[in-house]
Amino acid sequence: MLRILLDQKGALLLASTILLSIVCFSVLTITAAYQSKYRTYDSLEIRHISDTINKISNFIERENNPGM
Repeated sequence: MLRILLDQKGALLLASTILLSIVCFSVLTITAAYQSKYRTYDSLEIRHISDTINKISNFIERENNPGM
């Protein structure tokens, strides 16, 4: 095993394996961060839509029942 690493092709294989691992880890980290941010914005959007529907419903109720 040590002789393979001392060989020029072995060193290139080791370097390319390390580089591939770093790139894969980086891509997975960026993807996880993006998904987390997307989920946060999606839940905020759903919350704001629900609040808007409630406010419109309350406004329509007050318009239909002005004495209340």
